[in-house]
Amino acid sequence: MIRLSRATQAALGRCFLAMISVFALAGNLPAAPMVYTGLVVTDVRVGTTLMHNASLKITFEGDTNDILSFSVPSAECGGTPFYYLAKGVARMEIEFQGRSHRARLQDGQVFVAVDPCSGGIGFGSFIGPNGLEPAYPLGFTLGTAEYAAINYFSPLVGALSTTGSAWSCIGYPPLPVDPLPGTPDGNCIPPDTYPLKSNIGDIFVYQPYFEYEGAPAIATNHAGSTNRGAFLVRPQTRRTLAPLGGSESAHGSRVVYTLQTVADGSLGGHLFQQALVTFQMISDRESVTSQPSPVDATRPMYENRVGHATITVDDGGQVINAEFQRGEVFVRYDTGAGVAGFGSRISPTYPIALNCSDAAYPSDSSYTVDCLQGNTWNYLNAGEFHIFREGILAQLSYPVEPSAGVAALPQSLSRNTLLTGTAHTCAGVYTIGSSTLQDYFPGNLGVCAGPAPRGLHTSKGDLFLQDLEGGSLLLNNPPSGEAGSEGGWDLANSGFLHVEVIGNDD
Repeated sequence: MIRLSRATQAALGRCFLAMISVFALAGNLPAAPMVYTGLVVTDVRVGTTLMHNASLKITFEGDTNDILSFSVPSAECGGTPFYYLAKGVARMEIEFQGRSHRARLQDGQVFVAVDPCSGGIGFGSFIGPNGLEPAYPLGFTLGTAEYAAINYFSPLVGALSTTGSAWSCIGYPPLPVDPLPGTPDGNCIPPDTYPLKSNIGDIFVYQPYFEYEGAPAIATNHAGSTNRGAFLVRPQTRRTLAPLGGSESAHGSRVVYTLQTVADGSLGGHLFQQALVTFQMISDRESVTSQPSPVDATRPMYENRVGHATITVDDGGQVINAEFQRGEVFVRYDTGAGVAGFGSRISPTYPIALNCSDAAYPSDSSYTVDCLQGNTWNYLNAGEFHIFREGILAQLSYPVEPSAGVAALPQSLSRNTLLTGTAHTCAGVYTIGSSTLQDYFPGNLGVCAGPAPRGLHTSKGDLFLQDLEGGSLLLNNPPSGEAGSEGGWDLANSGFLHVEVIGNDD
């Protein structure tokens, strides 16, 4: 996220609060109370209680009038300032096993920041060995988060919905870059000695999902994390996002599937662009079926077609909740293809699928059906082994050097797991974009070519999703030598599918 030298970090950590009254955001921007929200599934510890794959929501309430800027010497951007907001109230909501743990963090620990130079946005803190950590407890690179950080004039002052590669990394960036030496071993520093103080005890956020490049060094500073999450900016209102976990009122053992991303479409006639979209289905593990994958018959394809499914659309703070008609959507994970998401009678990979191939398969001239292959196919055919850049689903399809957290994840729809990848929201095919194989193989598909043949029926009207961004985005002033520098699908929206079994041991 924010690339500061160690000396600069240490100095800022000592005097950052004293500088708050000195530097102000340039420009005549209207002041407004805003809520900044980060959403991710990761490991969180409160006191001595570790919650594996908990749904974590971080919020920071502040005023745009208090956004400040500070210019840091940069070999890449010539001293381009980063913007930060340190005055406000920070909270965490941790959903785990059907229960919610809400915490108010002590003041002066967490800030919100955006780095237009290296393409990062999210939540930093005044802790760690340098007194200032730009990507802890939660920072975002890649995806639409990186695109907004670099290309938008001031992404912290208006409604915003982005997704990206999620970092909870003390010592960021872990690898050397330009004058920055990185951490001693090239990995994130464990947070266990740097607690975030709250009214419910000390809180620690971990980074379990990433790729090694010769353990213990992490693969890259931008794409090394294979977890995915969302960063939102909303006008401050009394309305809050619905919890991501299952209802506490339900009885007995159940499995909750939650898929979250940012997408374009309409619900009940309400058009939305780049809105936070949350699919959820509550079912029983016994409803999961298995059959050979149509891509690789030696590996299973799992489906769960029985359950209560809902959708929540948060369009810049306007929230619409709806229930799907019974049987309208189902959950699917094809381990042979490395693709997972929610399917329907329209297509097994629509309304949303994670980790579809971003290249025309099998070729530009014969491309007729999307999502037959996962992104592993792209990298293997291009001679690249940076499969991990696409997320956990790609790592599980072709493991190279995954972290222990990734290696321990079940490939299942009936066990607790987390699956992440680039998001495709399209009932048909994508347009064909550039076919040039670039360093990071962002792909040659563009945007979803057309709408679905019909809407998916919900209690609030028909739902249509149609990806209008896909691989079409390009960066201005891209960070040198980092993923995302060529644009395309490195800057597309991504998402996560969280499988949580509640009421029974995994």
